[in-house]
Amino acid sequence: MPWSEATDERSGMTTATNDLSRVFARQIATGKMELPPLPATASEVLSLCQQEATDAAKLSAVIHRDQTLASNVLRVANSAAHAGQVPCSALQQAVSRLGMQLVTEIAMAVAVRGRMFVNPDCAELLGSLWRHSVLAGFFTKEIARLRRRNVEIAFLCGLLHDVGKAALLNGVDRVLGRERMTAPVEELMAAVREQHVPAGALLAAQWQLPDQVAEAIAWHHEPTLAPRFPDMARMVRLADRIAHFTAPGTLEAPPSEAELRADESLVALNVYPDQLDALLAMKDRALQVTEGMA
Repeated sequence: MPWSEATDERSGMTTATNDLSRVFARQIATGKMELPPLPATASEVLSLCQQEATDAAKLSAVIHRDQTLASNVLRVANSAAHAGQVPCSALQQAVSRLGMQLVTEIAMAVAVRGRMFVNPDCAELLGSLWRHSVLAGFFTKEIARLRRRNVEIAFLCGLLHDVGKAALLNGVDRVLGRERMTAPVEELMAAVREQHVPAGALLAAQWQLPDQVAEAIAWHHEPTLAPRFPDMARMVRLADRIAHFTAPGTLEAPPSEAELRADESLVALNVYPDQLDALLAMKDRALQVTEGMA
């Protein structure tokens, strides 16, 4: 693949970006994109959290079968964001203290990170993407709570909204080849941004994610087109922008405060200026949660 710096005047994209974007698109369209399976434990946790009859003992028993996941859940449960006065020493204790919803979120986050954010060649980019994803999950849940919507699934919708970017970055060494891993970051990320929605949709289908999560992945840039859950897609869009605003990174230019306050999702979700202020005031807590899951 030639990494030319020529620019297409019509699209504003360089030849290198177009070339890489086309490679990604071809992989997605032909089903040749390599995607890791959702860990069996994570799939069981996801299933349990949607069952009315689930209790702390059942959830802790499932997590306990995966020692890596179990140790990481306990680590996060004992982090500054969640710890009580007495450290949790057992999973069932963690579930009882934190609640099934929060432990489910932690377990899913740990499982997803271990599967999707592991390529050492893109470690810095994936680390930034992971922090943004956790922040987006946090704010999606808080927006859902504010609007009295489905809080149980909101965190997962926000956490996974950009999972297509992780899928593409995780396999970028197979696309570029070892000798081309010096490709400019801006070219790589431009191609990733262009193709991350179809890549995420492919992963959502393979992992059999709940419909709300799949729609959040597919439509968070165009929530009015979401066929069944447009409000969830809007909440994820808003959370995505709040996350970029509160913790600017290298992945994407953050919105200005004026742009954020003019976001159409605020009107569609009936989020008032003082409520947006309250969300922005959660920055320190959001960063603490993100640090705990890092």
